Amino acid sequence: GVTEFLPVSSSGHLVLAREWMGITEPAVEFAVLVHAGSLVAILAFFWKDILSLFTTRRRLIPWLIVGSIPAAVVYALLKDAVEASFERPLVVGFCLLVTGGVLLVSERLATDRRPLAGVGWLDALLIGLAQAAALLPGISRSGMTIGSGLARGLERRAAVTFAFLLGAVAIGGAMVLKARDFGSLAAVGGYGPAVAGFVASAAVSLLSLVLLTYIVRRKCLGYFAIYCFLVGGGVILAKLIGV
Repeated sequence: GVTEFLPVSSSGHLVLAREWMGITEPAVEFAVLVHAGSLVAILAFFWKDILSLFTTRRRLIPWLIVGSIPAAVVYALLKDAVEASFERPLVVGFCLLVTGGVLLVSERLATDRRPLAGVGWLDALLIGLAQAAALLPGISRSGMTIGSGLARGLERRAAVTFAFLLGAVAIGGAMVLKARDFGSLAAVGGYGPAVAGFVASAAVSLLSLVLLTYIVRRKCLGYFAIYCFLVGGGVILAKLIGV
């Protein structure tokens, strides 16, 4: 939950945590379940913006659909490769370096001049492509989508809002696709750990979302870029020396 909305890749941290704890399975199912807890946090934090989609901001609905298409297409075509990457911490290391680079570049390109109402089809497509890249563990979904919005000139609050409205669609879709596989969690240790992960993720994600909004407004993404470089480089070095 702490890493879900901070731009450091929650999925990447889940892979590293599983490696550290010696947990071998299930990888993707548990990741989707704790992301579902994060979805609850998104709905609680952005409830006014979500309701506005059905009143004053109906024009955003087509762009949310456009933004959701790239991730759906990439997952459909590369499902096995994407899920296999959750078993490879070295992939996480390299992807964290990518995330760090994107955070640095997006802060440099940010102009903070266009409101949420100014989001168009090209913005939605480019942010959606960024979200598709975040299917890989280590590439932060929030970092990629918010960074892309900032690079496109969106106001900081607008970039955060559109990124998480789009994220709600993506997480909801992942839950639907993986719903039938959640039963495999019971074979590992019953539903108790799964429920605990869901509740912990929902609670801490909400706090992290408040923190992220503050961070983006304060133009502090560069600090998270440094974190991604350090962790990513550390993981790569550890794997190269056989740790």
